[in-house]
Amino acid sequence: METKKILARSCLFWFGLFFIFGIGTVNSQNNFVRVNQIGYYANAPKIAILANMDAVDYEIRDVATREVVFHGNVADGAHWRQSGEKLQVVDFSDFKKPGKYFIKSSTEQSYPFEIKDSALFDQLSVWSLKAFYLWRASTEIKPEYATFGKTVYSRALGHPDDVVYIHVSAATEKRHVESEVSAPKGWYDAGDYNKYVVNAGISFHSLALAYEMYPDYYKRLNLNIPESGNGVPDILNEMKWELDWLFNMQDEDGSVYTKLTTLKFSKMVMPALDKADRYMVGKSTPAALNFAAMMAMASRIYAKYDSIFPGLSAKALTAAEKSWNWAVKHPNMEYTNPKDVRTGEYGDGEFSDEFFWAASELFITTKDVKYFNELQFYQKFDTPSWRFVNSLGIMSLALHKKELESLVDVSQIDNRFRSLSENIYKQYVFSPSRVPIRKYEWGSNSVIAQNGTILGLAYFLTNETRYRDGMLSSFDYLLGTNPTDYCFVTRFGSHYPRNMHDRRSSAYGIAEPMPGYLVGGANPENVADCGRRNYPSSQPARCYLDKKCSFSTNEIAINWNAPFALLVGMVENTFGKK
Repeated sequence: METKKILARSCLFWFGLFFIFGIGTVNSQNNFVRVNQIGYYANAPKIAILANMDAVDYEIRDVATREVVFHGNVADGAHWRQSGEKLQVVDFSDFKKPGKYFIKSSTEQSYPFEIKDSALFDQLSVWSLKAFYLWRASTEIKPEYATFGKTVYSRALGHPDDVVYIHVSAATEKRHVESEVSAPKGWYDAGDYNKYVVNAGISFHSLALAYEMYPDYYKRLNLNIPESGNGVPDILNEMKWELDWLFNMQDEDGSVYTKLTTLKFSKMVMPALDKADRYMVGKSTPAALNFAAMMAMASRIYAKYDSIFPGLSAKALTAAEKSWNWAVKHPNMEYTNPKDVRTGEYGDGEFSDEFFWAASELFITTKDVKYFNELQFYQKFDTPSWRFVNSLGIMSLALHKKELESLVDVSQIDNRFRSLSENIYKQYVFSPSRVPIRKYEWGSNSVIAQNGTILGLAYFLTNETRYRDGMLSSFDYLLGTNPTDYCFVTRFGSHYPRNMHDRRSSAYGIAEPMPGYLVGGANPENVADCGRRNYPSSQPARCYLDKKCSFSTNEIAINWNAPFALLVGMVENTFGKK
């Protein structure tokens, strides 16, 4: 993910006019009646958000007939400083009739949405995961696996990575400078074509957690990828593409290269046209610990499929323990970009959270109490990110608590996960917009997605409906109940991003964007990327621009899509009829 540190200044207001799917009324970007643009499950809570309206009542109308099918009163609202608006929450949970509708209040109306009993988000679930297939390096993307509607997103093989050079920052006596190694496969990290172990960590965790929570669901979910039908759930087939690359990022002594990268970001060209040399760069403690955590998760997950992937589980556990042991001997090896390397740094100077996550996954997998004894529960646990990953460990420990309670006192796991969940819940319930976020910054949508998954896991474990409601509200925000006028997932909803900051998207020359990608979202920082005056608003929750120059708000990244895919799975398994 490309990073720049440029101070944000105010953005001028921009009006974009649009029509609503044949309903015919024009709204501004403010979109005063905001809904989940895909829709709502009939048996689920349903909310819409009204902005700056001082509304008294509302009505729900049928899209086809325009007849009023439901109406209700609107409670007084509250000012939300993040968007600079007065917001009113409309709760229409009591309306459960399947159909296609829109909400009207005064002269304003929403985008259309659907109410269904089942299969409402099945395609969203598929394509939020197939986004990773489209991110694959070292392979041709074939039309039969990459067609959405009438649009084909096939492309030629790029970055075979069968010849990768050892950078001076990673050289050893056995692997000297400019010596060659092979490290194919893996996913491109974001809008660029490099592959980073640290950012793979949090992404792999979300997908692994999705499978561990809902194995039966993912056994049924057909992604239509080349491996489909091999007897392994497609989510695991896709994760194995990343796993196969990761194995090659470990050196013989257990150390792990931080990234596989060109020396600088490529131009906006297709993968096959990027011919620059690629390097193994740096080694670091966080890379080793992220690697150990992923491999420990992989070992227990793929153990059930040893007949199809012989030896994979054992190989992963050996790699995890080897990397852990290296990190214990090298606990303070920080990574910073060498002077000649100008790609994503993912720099981090505090490693206690990485030790916590890796020890958590190793304990769950091996049941060896020595790893539990390494856990420092006095740490602060908050929204996980690639830099702060200890909450990933708490989430995994909470999910596996029952199988651990005969080995250790699990009260600290309970206490820490409950505290984390309550912290996120309070952000949601006290927000006038019903969204769990404190501050808008880079990747704000991933913060909301991650927080939604924490609430979803809390509901999964406790059955407390308040957590469920917070999870669902986070989901609704990403799909339309936000102040920007967008459903933040490409090719879904009425109004979605079309111009992501992504090299493939820029080079394809296709009008419609690749489907299933969650863009970074509103962010008042770094807005000099497109010119401050081009942004629609200086308000944090509204400072979003659908242009490819906007890496600050409109880039895509694996660590943003993965928690979103998990969140979709949570919603489907909570409300969709089985």
